[in-house]
Amino acid sequence: MGTFVKTKTTNMSLIIHHYLPFLLLFMLVLAVVKSFLVSYAGKDLCLEKCKILSITMILAHLQLVFGIILFYKKSSEILDWSVVMSNTDSRYTFIEHPLMMLLAIILISVGRVKAKKIEDSKKSAKTIFIYFFIALILILVRTPFDKLLVF
Repeated sequence: MGTFVKTKTTNMSLIIHHYLPFLLLFMLVLAVVKSFLVSYAGKDLCLEKCKILSITMILAHLQLVFGIILFYKKSSEILDWSVVMSNTDSRYTFIEHPLMMLLAIILISVGRVKAKKIEDSKKSAKTIFIYFFIALILILVRTPFDKLLVF
């Protein structure tokens, strides 16, 4: 029974961690575009009132939770981390991808909190644009699209 639950949890986490990035990327691009339009194009799109930023942050944190579950399950099988570091595929899976994603989620969280404290909507949107755009670049650079589009 215990093995079945662990396997089912890992499979469910893998499926969610596989499909959630599509929604996260869509919401992140939407937040970046909307914040760009408010801060640099002078459009008034009520960035504070919309739920795009909150949904983006929630999706990013959910993706992090499922990624941590998968990382824990897969890394518990590793006996020698020097082998992981010498192999480019395993180094990407266990070091580069998780650290970049964690950094991107930290940027999303910090950008959202900093923007909430700013009362001027254009300055707030500019803060969101900068933090979310850098996070988007980090996510796009370290997302394994070859695995993401095959599943």
